[in-house]
Amino acid sequence: MHTIELTILLLLLTAVGGALVRWTRIGLPIFLVVVGAAASLLPGLDRITIDPEVFLLLFIPPLLFADARVLPRRDLLRVLRPVLLLALGLVVLTVVVVGYFIHWLVPSMPLAVAFTLGAIVTPTDAVATVATTHGLPLPNRVAHIINAESLLNDATGLVAFKLAVAMAAAAGAAGFTTLGVATDFVVLSGGGVCVGVVVEWLGRRLREGLIGVGVDDPVLQTMLAVMVPYAAYLAAEALHVSGILAVVIAGLWAGGQEVRGLSADGRRHAREVWRMLSYVFNGLVFVLLGLQLRHMLAAVEHYEPAWLAFVAMALWVVLMALRMAWVWASAHVRFRLHWGWAGARTGPDGRRMFLVGWAAVRGSVTLATALSVPLLTATGTPFPDRELVVFLAAATIMLTLVLNGIPLPWLIRTLRAPSDALGLPEESAARAALARAGIAGVRALLGQGSDPVTREFADQLVRRYEDKIELREGDPDAAAVKAAHIASARQLRLAGIQAERDCMHRLQADGAINDETMRLLEEELDEREMLSSASPLRG
Repeated sequence: MHTIELTILLLLLTAVGGALVRWTRIGLPIFLVVVGAAASLLPGLDRITIDPEVFLLLFIPPLLFADARVLPRRDLLRVLRPVLLLALGLVVLTVVVVGYFIHWLVPSMPLAVAFTLGAIVTPTDAVATVATTHGLPLPNRVAHIINAESLLNDATGLVAFKLAVAMAAAAGAAGFTTLGVATDFVVLSGGGVCVGVVVEWLGRRLREGLIGVGVDDPVLQTMLAVMVPYAAYLAAEALHVSGILAVVIAGLWAGGQEVRGLSADGRRHAREVWRMLSYVFNGLVFVLLGLQLRHMLAAVEHYEPAWLAFVAMALWVVLMALRMAWVWASAHVRFRLHWGWAGARTGPDGRRMFLVGWAAVRGSVTLATALSVPLLTATGTPFPDRELVVFLAAATIMLTLVLNGIPLPWLIRTLRAPSDALGLPEESAARAALARAGIAGVRALLGQGSDPVTREFADQLVRRYEDKIELREGDPDAAAVKAAHIASARQLRLAGIQAERDCMHRLQADGAINDETMRLLEEELDEREMLSSASPLRG
């Protein structure tokens, strides 16, 4: 099948899965895998081949950058110690233990290849976890740890993957020493951090420079922003350092550095584009996993099915045992040593530790890494046990989606871990502060000599700001009544907007206005409707 037709079909499958998942009780990632597996039964879709390097370059940089740029940096610093223990300590432990375990279980697999598998199945997928837990009472600190860990262990896991693949592709570990591997790890990681910071800074300065000379088109600005993760990845790979870590650092740096002079339209356009890219690329990854399942099974058909199932399940058990033990041990060590402990004075909460340990879903990064395993070694021979490595990685994704992802919402509701929700009080206080700043700004601009109409409008604006403050700081009963009044007023505005929209369509149908005029009017009505549809507590 040609590339264009295949791309259109993959997008269609992603859209169909996203539309149908609302009538199921499973998360979107696993449903898309099912959709892809069903589609693989169609003629022409049973032998989809993907170039590993293209797959890694196309999907991973924008996905990691999009997640990193929205991660709250202040909250990341608050959970940095447990995150580093998971993203560094647990990654190294997992690669080593899984490597030796798989080498013991499958003696024919070289140790370097087993380490490669360990590095592949190490990274967790926050997107799949967030999609599964959306709208559920997951404590903020747990959510921040899971999200931040997934970003950093993607980077560290892929650095370990590159080192393990280099060892395996060299047909053994000859020439590699522990000191050499550790040095390469530091160089790859440190170089990736530096490249990420530099590329993001250059990209931001370029955008600010364009804005300074009047080139502030939202589409152009967003396009330049989307190019940053690809530029960071390619620059780092060209310098033989970690491209993945460069992308993550660039995203984290971009999230806390506002582009000076960027218009409100530019910020809104960028948010919508990143939202679409994240949805589409993540969806495509899981659809591709479903499409690849038949091919992966066919590639290992010379193995006994029961033996494959045993090895896959054993790998999942080892991964979960390592993670649970590490989460429990590291939390208690930090509590005993008072090393950055921010939890309860009585010690770690078992329910939170269990949720952090269980939220270990693998996803897009694991699949992309598995598919990027080279086909040949440095000597031109086939990469040892590549089909088995890819199969076990895919099996790990499926097992974690099913065994970890599906029960996770039920576990969150059942355990009822203590909440640390500061978001709502923080947001409420911030909105009240913004309202006071708005009042001061209106009064500062309003001079004594203003005409009565202007003063009346200014008084209306001040009253609206005061209503916002009362909603958040006033008597709860009075605030509830006022919120109901605001909601009623917004319903009246929405009714008026709908009447305008109906009239616009009649004018267009009668030929009184052309399509261009209708699009202009419709855009204005859409903006007003979005403002009027917001919750009274948000605007």
